[in-house]
Amino acid sequence: MSVDDLTHKGRFAVLAIDHRDSLRSVLAPDNPDSVSHQAIVNLKHDLVVGLAGGATGVMLEPEYSIPQLLDGTLPPGVGFTAALEAQGYMADPEAAPVALLDGWSAQAAADCGAAAAKLLVLYRPDRPHATAQEKAAAEIVAECRRVGIPLLVEPLFYALDDPSIRPKIVLDTVDRFAPMGPDVLKLPFPIDPDHDADQARWAAACSEITARSDMPWTLLSGGGAFESYHAQLDVAMASGCSGFTVGRALWGEAALAPPADRPRIIDDLIAPRLAALKELVA
Repeated sequence: MSVDDLTHKGRFAVLAIDHRDSLRSVLAPDNPDSVSHQAIVNLKHDLVVGLAGGATGVMLEPEYSIPQLLDGTLPPGVGFTAALEAQGYMADPEAAPVALLDGWSAQAAADCGAAAAKLLVLYRPDRPHATAQEKAAAEIVAECRRVGIPLLVEPLFYALDDPSIRPKIVLDTVDRFAPMGPDVLKLPFPIDPDHDADQARWAAACSEITARSDMPWTLLSGGGAFESYHAQLDVAMASGCSGFTVGRALWGEAALAPPADRPRIIDDLIAPRLAALKELVA
């Protein structure tokens, strides 16, 4: 099925390359600050050139890819989602509520031509900090509605040491965020596949997300192995999911390869993976 066909069916096949702090840590875990600004721009350029034409959209951000990849690098007809959130609080998710990147806004995202905005919210419904996160997220949802730009919200758990409570954490999160009225929810798989391999329970949990959400939801990849993500997406799509927003599980090997080897790896490994994911959402 073509990208246009997927779009008309309301399916999402989104290439997520809006990583910033987390990408530096992947590229140089012992010294993230050693990764230059231009190295990140170059990586994102190579991923867009090699993959964006096969996606329904691309997730970008205003530090390394907006406007850098809006110079004709992003193929015509491929829309992009602009990340809104500031970085720097991953190490202490409860230090402060989610905030917009300095000098950036929903209006700025709309003005640069973004088809939608995205907000990552580090969130645990069982922690006191949840109230502050919900309030901040609701205000940003309202602002995007005022501006007239669709918003994809990504409420992502953290510090989850007990995998057995993951289904409850994810489902409670849906219960808190769906009533805010974002246009799309971007969610982690509701069961830890390394802890529970029972696909019947996978399907039941994904179906419960669908039942509790009035808007489409897409499956994020969380940086795991591609094969595992493919299996998760297969079950999620059969249970009401609307598609994928995939990051490092798709293109991680290309990011870690020497720049000269990247185009070959993208062509030989990453592009076929993207095609395999698209078959699941057709």
